[in-house]
Amino acid sequence: MKEFGGTISDEGFDYFQWSLPRTDLIELIPEGARRILDVGCGVGKTGQVLREKGFEEIFGVEVDSRAAHQAMPFYKEVIVGDVDRDILPFAEGFFDCILYGDVLEHLIDPWRVLHRHRQMLSEDGTIICSVPNVRYYGVLRSLIFKGEWDYTPLGILDRTHLRFFTLKTIEDMLRETGFEVKRVIKKKRCGKIMRLLNKLLLDGLIDFLVVQYRIVGVKADKSH
Repeated sequence: MKEFGGTISDEGFDYFQWSLPRTDLIELIPEGARRILDVGCGVGKTGQVLREKGFEEIFGVEVDSRAAHQAMPFYKEVIVGDVDRDILPFAEGFFDCILYGDVLEHLIDPWRVLHRHRQMLSEDGTIICSVPNVRYYGVLRSLIFKGEWDYTPLGILDRTHLRFFTLKTIEDMLRETGFEVKRVIKKKRCGKIMRLLNKLLLDGLIDFLVVQYRIVGVKADKSH
């Protein structure tokens, strides 16, 4: 395990204990992908499932050193580091797939991180991201009608989020950093009234009902 700094934080470490393996991202990994980087691997729950599915060359990077140590058994290598600040020690084109499971919104400069990590991705490699949707109607309802933008321990307004995205701004960020969006999966959360209203409007409200987007991207071209 390589250490570039990292942190030891009881609050940060406890944050991972509620987390689940990202099987929703794992199912999007393309056939034939061999080397995988799990950015923000936490305590290794996603790595454990990847290992059980037969993946062997799994690498993780995690800023919280306690979580990284717990994740070690499930990865070929875990790096303790801050991807906003640290350059990861992997060769150009090393990875077939990079996972960002609810990570990009926690970064100071996700644009720079994506652009830098693009160099580590093979020419036909894939990135898989999950990003919360700040356009979700529950957030807007509180903002518009109550004037509230209250941070919470978890969710879209997680107090550790530094960046907020809509589908358009996620897609813009990926394009600006040299990626082409190949697939968008929308995770909805709403009550019966909102579902009915959306149906009557021919799915016109869909992007207000999505709490999280899962995005699959590939390198746009070789000019970036």
